[in-house]
Amino acid sequence: MDDTAATTADPRPADTPARDLSAVRIALIGAGNMGGPVARTLLDAGVRPEHLQIVNSSPESSRRAAEELGATAADSRAEAVQGADLVVLGVKPYQILDLASELRADLPSGALVLSLAAGTTLARLEETLGEGVAVVRAMPNTPISVGEGAIGLMRGSAVEDAQLELLHSLFAGAGVVVDITEEQVHAFIGAAGSMPAFVFTLIEAMTDEAVRLGLKRDLASTLVQQTVRGAATMLQETGVHPAVAKNSVSSPGGTTVQGLAALEREGVRAGVAAAMAAAAESSRELSKG
Repeated sequence: MDDTAATTADPRPADTPARDLSAVRIALIGAGNMGGPVARTLLDAGVRPEHLQIVNSSPESSRRAAEELGATAADSRAEAVQGADLVVLGVKPYQILDLASELRADLPSGALVLSLAAGTTLARLEETLGEGVAVVRAMPNTPISVGEGAIGLMRGSAVEDAQLELLHSLFAGAGVVVDITEEQVHAFIGAAGSMPAFVFTLIEAMTDEAVRLGLKRDLASTLVQQTVRGAATMLQETGVHPAVAKNSVSSPGGTTVQGLAALEREGVRAGVAAAMAAAAESSRELSKG
């Protein structure tokens, strides 16, 4: 795919009519830390349990995952992909090309392959799977498990419009779904893929400080989490720029401006930027491997 073809992420309208996905047949190979939440998202979207075939590293693991997720365990990868419209590769990045090579002979004609692995490019996946195979890379973050995540989709050269629209429909309930280029994926990882961990760290720090200031931990947790959620929701629903929202609650000489000054002195803004840049740079290095 030519990364110059698109320069900005393309979020789809949130009010797109619901699509009947009950007939879509999916094979999910690797229902682990990310594959599991993806499976739940697919089932919530309307995929029938008998049409979502799960394959893990062993038959026992496949059965456990299928039972936990409410899907169906397949006895083998070949059985899972037979007749599949979509094949989701949820294994670790170091396993992805070996898996793609093994699946090459078993993929049904016209099947779409979705890779969840970071670092492995579309070009390498397409070369391994064979000419003409439709491949999309997806970069989801963990909050998709509660319907509040972000998913970046990278389109391969053989992917048809209808196949991309199918993915948007399947993931619509998981949060925000955007079309990005492979070059943008590094920034996406900094802004969304790795960001939940950064936010968790900030929430932990704010909660600990609230306890030090005298609140009980359960109350501190409730107040901090609700405030973070409320601030994000306020920005989403009003469309107000964060700087404007910040300034509107900053009275001259007040408590908030004193706190904001302390944040700047401690370099919180620079620290967040450095964390995002480090995650993006790590993503670039992975893609060179």
